Amino acid sequence: MTTRRITTLAALAACTSLVALAACGGADSRDTDRTSVAANQPTSVMYFDSTQAVIPGAAVAAGGAAAAPNGAELFTRCAACHQATGLGVPGAYPPLAGSEWLLNNPDVPIRIVLHGLQGDITVKNTKFNNAMTPFGDQLSDAEIAAIISYERSSWGNSASKITAEQVASVRAATKSQTTPWNPADLQGLIHK
Repeated sequence: MTTRRITTLAALAACTSLVALAACGGADSRDTDRTSVAANQPTSVMYFDSTQAVIPGAAVAAGGAAAAPNGAELFTRCAACHQATGLGVPGAYPPLAGSEWLLNNPDVPIRIVLHGLQGDITVKNTKFNNAMTPFGDQLSDAEIAAIISYERSSWGNSASKITAEQVASVRAATKSQTTPWNPADLQGLIHK
């Protein structure tokens, strides 16, 4: 091999190492400017949210108590389908603004967020046929309560808040539900 070829291969290997290091965050607890996700809490279990890296339990209010979840911030995961305006996507995803499924019996949206929904649904006299992802294994009772409370008080909605205790109760009562709900299964609960 020529010296030039060896130098080129060495430079390529060095660049590849730098790219790999940058891709994985490249830092640990010694990262003094705390720029990498890995450096923030090296011993915490983390998951990825499309809007930010989240470390469960990291939010702390004054005095050291865990801060209440922020429904508006958590709603960002819902906004891709239901939109930031709560108007949904015509013909694809139903609106939350003025939705009888959200505003009447609070058990209905809790069941839907916990276990998902799939099939024909009519919201505000408009038919939709799509699927909603279940979030029961991704969100705590307090987070689900915060999201649904935010939805029930936004975009002109003015329904009561949901508590973590309500979510826990519905979670326990529906623990045998292993598939997304069919809208027909929940239809009778809307006006209770």
